[in-house]
Formats: sequence, structure tokens, C-alpha cells
Amino acid sequence: MKLKGRHIIPTAAIVLWAIACFCFFQFCYPYHFFYKEQNQLFLLTADWLRTYFDEAGWLARMAGDFLTQFYYYLFAGATILTLVLTLLSAVTFLWLKRLGVNRYAALNVALVVATVEAVFHLHYKFPLSGTLSLLGWVLALACITGCIKRFRKDSRRSIPALAVRILLPLLLLPLSYWLFGLPKMGSLKGPEWYVERQLAVDCEYYFGNWDKVVSLVEQDADRTPEMKFFYYLVQAQRGLLPETLLKFDQPELGTFYKIGPDTPMLIIKNMNELYWALGDMTYTERAALMGCVFSPGNRNNRMIRRLAECSIVSGDSAAARKYLGILGKTFVFRQWAKNAPNDVSYGEKERFCNRKDTISLGDNAHNIMMQLLDSNPKNEVALDYILCSNLLLKDVQNFKRDYDRYCTDHPRLRTLYQEALCVWLAASGAAEEEWQRYIKSADVVQRFAQYNRQRGDARFNGTYWYYYDKATKPNVE
Repeated sequence: MKLKGRHIIPTAAIVLWAIACFCFFQFCYPYHFFYKEQNQLFLLTADWLRTYFDEAGWLARMAGDFLTQFYYYLFAGATILTLVLTLLSAVTFLWLKRLGVNRYAALNVALVVATVEAVFHLHYKFPLSGTLSLLGWVLALACITGCIKRFRKDSRRSIPALAVRILLPLLLLPLSYWLFGLPKMGSLKGPEWYVERQLAVDCEYYFGNWDKVVSLVEQDADRTPEMKFFYYLVQAQRGLLPETLLKFDQPELGTFYKIGPDTPMLIIKNMNELYWALGDMTYTERAALMGCVFSPGNRNNRMIRRLAECSIVSGDSAAARKYLGILGKTFVFRQWAKNAPNDVSYGEKERFCNRKDTISLGDNAHNIMMQLLDSNPKNEVALDYILCSNLLLKDVQNFKRDYDRYCTDHPRLRTLYQEALCVWLAASGAAEEEWQRYIKSADVVQRFAQYNRQRGDARFNGTYWYYYDKATKPNVE
């Protein structure tokens, strides 16, 4: 009973620390796990596993990537990380005890080490392999310590025994480096709440939980541009972009982004979602490939999945087989790769693809959307994006041109567009016949007359007239 009493406090402390760690990551910080899972790829093939042997630390990296793929599942990320960190603290504690360190001092050091590693994982770029590398080294040092202590206690001082006791620790050092590499140092900074909120919206969109996306963004008082990007992406595909465009200050559609060397990482990873929603498979594929290029080791299962979808929609069966074959060798997406070719939603997406035989010289979203609309004027997502992009730039001339081009045969009567047309009609001194031709709502005409008598009045906030007079348009280079 005395022996058990000596261990109850360290055991209880480590267990309580593990519970606190799990609760924090699972309930306060879960979306970093999903992002890490999406930005790696682990294939269950001999050729793929051989790629890990190119550098030292292959075992830590292989084990880290293998476990990270399971972050896809709910509760798995926090569970895996907590188990690894708990094992690290327990092994560190036992090793320090073996070195003769006081039990409570060893416990404090072990918990500090585990806590520091947990802080490293607050950053979305820190890999699980970094902690596994440190765990491997602690295990190796514990083995070396055991060998040395056993040698000191061994009464037999034969030359073979001496050689084994000396050579074994010396061999363990290079072996540990080959297996585990050097432990990685992360950033000792607090939680990235700003990034976590962005990743929450990003991941819920990726999982198809569009109601959750809308709820997260609308309830957040400090919305980031990336959060608004996904919010408008959902609303556009629901046909509600004109109704919600001016809901927030500084709307973020993503149509003014350019992918280049200075583009933030999270924007690069998001652009394929915009082009996919618009229906341009060429630029979706380009953006997905860029997402792979800027991922660790050029491996990104989310982008590979999107490339497979592009190939299915485009009818490129050879490319589709290639990407589906890759995903078919994973644990998580094996079933998805099997079912994807029979998904009828890709047939619906194909109807809105660009059919024009054109060459685009840059990622000018306006030109891309014009090509899509020339191919299929019923592409309402592209139509709302092109019209709303014009309106955000306060470019009523091009708005009127695009409206006439694409809405004459397929009317798109929305209050926002009616308000913008009032601006153009008033500025051009249009005749009464023109007003009747374009403005179909008597309420819009009455409110416009009221606004002109109280121009800039905050009571009209939410109308395009107020935005046109008061808001700062996006900075487009």
C-alpha cells in the first residue's frame, strides 16, 4: 500500500492534466486538427512509405502522418494528441526518476515539457511528428540511462559485458537520430483564436454544413475577411448574394484576389472553392494545384479530392482515375473515391462549365465570369458574383453593361440591383420610359426619392445608395 501511495499523486496529476488538455483542444480548439488533416496525405502503399526514408526522422514523420489522417473524425484529433502528450509526460517523469531526480520535481518538469509541446500545437503549422520526435528521444535517453545504471550495478566486469554496456548507448544515439530526427521547436505563443475562427468557417463549409457557416459568421462580432468569403459563397449558391451583400461592412467576395508569391496561405487554399462554385474547372484545377504546391511536402488530400472532382466534371477520365486511385489508397477517403464517379451532383455541375474556346492570360475574375455566362447565361452564381463585384467597386457603368448583357433574356430582379440601376438612371438623366423599363418596384423609386432628400442619412444603411456614398470600395491593384 505504501508503494501505491507514492505513485498516486503523480498519476493523478498526469491524468488531470490529460483531461484538461483533451477538453481544451476538443471543445475550444478543434478546427486546427481538421486543417492539419487536410494539409497532408498518407497512402498505404510501399512506394509511398519508401519516400519517408529519404531523410532522418522517418519513423516520427511516418507515424505522425499516419495518425494525423485520423484527425478527419470527430474527437480523434484531441484524443490522439492528448494520448501522445500524456505518454510524453509519463515517459519524461519515469526517466527523470531513474536519473535520481526528486519525484515532485520530475513531475513538474514532465508536465512543463508536455505543456510546452501542447502550446506548440496551438499553431496550425506544427506537425504531430514534432512531438513524436521528442517522445522518441526521451525513450532513447531512458534506455541509455537504464544501460548505464545497470552497468554500474553489474558485479561482472568482463570485457564483453563492458563492451556491450559502452557500445549500446553509443549506438542508440545515431539510431535515434535516424529514427526520430531532431525534435522540432514550435512557437511559444498563445492560442490563435483569429485563425481558429477562420478555420471553423472553412471546415464547416468543406463538410457541407452551410447553416453552421452562416450561423458562425453572423454571430461573430469580429468577422475576418476569410469568414465573410465563405459566408457569401454559401449565400451565392443559395441565390441570396444580392440580399446579403451589404449585410456586413467591407464585403469579401474573393473576386479581387490574385494568386501570387505574396498571397496569404489561407487565401490560396480557399480560391479553388470560389472557382468551383462559379463553375470554371480550369481555374479550380489551377487553384487546387497551387494549394498542393504550398502545402507541406506538396501533399494535400483536400486538394487531391478537388482535383478528382474537377476531372470528373470535365470528363477527363484518365485524370479522374489517377486522383481517385490516389485517394483509394488512403484510409479515410477510400470509400469516397469508390463512390465519387457515380455522384449525380457532378453532372449538374457540368452544365455550368465554360464551353468557350478561349485562352485566359490571368486570373481576372471578371473575364472568367463573363466566359462562364456566355457559355450558360443561367449560371446564377456567376451572374450574382459579376454584378455584385461591379457594385462593390462602385462601377455602375460596367454593372449596367453586364446587367443588360445577361439579364435582358433572363431577368434578375433583386432590390440591390434595382437600387444600383436607380444610381445609373439618375446619373445619366434617363427618360421616364427608361425608368419604367428597368425599375419594377414602386417602393424602390419612392425610397430613392426619400434618400435624395436626406442623402447620407444612416437610416438608409443597407441600401446600395448609402454604400455608394459612404463606403470605401475594395482596393484592387
